Amino acid sequence: ADGLGAQYESKLQRMIVVSMGTGTSLVLCDGNEIRHIGGIGIGGGTLSGLSRLLLKTDDIKEIIALAMKGDISRINLQIKDISTNPLPASLFANAQGNASREDIALGLIGLVLQSIGSATILSALNSNIRDFVLIGNLTLLPQCELLFPVMEKIYDVRFIIPKYSEYCTAIGAALQASRIGG
Repeated sequence: ADGLGAQYESKLQRMIVVSMGTGTSLVLCDGNEIRHIGGIGIGGGTLSGLSRLLLKTDDIKEIIALAMKGDISRINLQIKDISTNPLPASLFANAQGNASREDIALGLIGLVLQSIGSATILSALNSNIRDFVLIGNLTLLPQCELLFPVMEKIYDVRFIIPKYSEYCTAIGAALQASRIGG
């Protein structure tokens, strides 16, 4: 369902689909061949759980609102702190005990999204796949629009978020059902 929905929405036939749900699953699509290739236990569930512990909330709207006011340099050690490039060198390495809720919220979202992006890129190392279609509710996080383009430039890949990314699995299930029934 993830593969069919992502193919339909992205108009691509060859890609890795990154289904960002409670965890993250990776599905290889190559025309009619669609198969699960792995995943990681980091996703929306990670964001919710860590937010409950560190921010005392798992309300995603509140987490997003806090993060929009955060300063990532107060949480992550940046390579620019030790070099001239503004890349994250170590997530949460710069966090202090008095970090603001806003900074922590932004750090948590960055931790989840960057981990997903890195795992996705690593999943394609022994292939020539450079297109990654992101689906699931985490694609609605505004920080996706900031973080994934940076990763695209660094790694020469494309992260695509289709218009109806949060519904791709349902779209794929409907397509699968119409193939079986029709």
